[in-house]
Amino acid sequence: MARIGRLDLLQELAGEVHIPAAVLEEVATPGDERAGGAEIRRSSWIRVEHVADRRVVEHLRARLGRGESESIVLARELSADFLVLDDAAARRVAEGEGARVIGLLGLLVHARERGMIAKLKPLLEELKATGFYIGDSLYHDLLHRVGEA
Repeated sequence: MARIGRLDLLQELAGEVHIPAAVLEEVATPGDERAGGAEIRRSSWIRVEHVADRRVVEHLRARLGRGESESIVLARELSADFLVLDDAAARRVAEGEGARVIGLLGLLVHARERGMIAKLKPLLEELKATGFYIGDSLYHDLLHRVGEA
């Protein structure tokens, strides 16, 4: 959401977001910040959490990145309503552990269906312009789902 300047949608959809320290380090390292890094550090609705079960994190690290591994474990520790993941391998692992997973595109579809955004297509175009990959078939399916085909 930060890539397209719409972290506000995440706040509207979720209210409060919990991220593991590894995700904060990935996106908000001073001097090497990614889009949204400063907003995350300043935000009162995004809470940085430390994962307790380091053993499980290290087990997952054999297959996944640190941020994804910590996110999956944190979601379980907090009994999160849902877990936001776009990485396909991480999604499979999280879903295999019973987590309700949604990706960025799913969040945008929900925002459109709830009237939080007027049109999905411009946001999809902005994402693509930032390098976020959206296959043609999925792109058209999403637009069809929200009546913008």
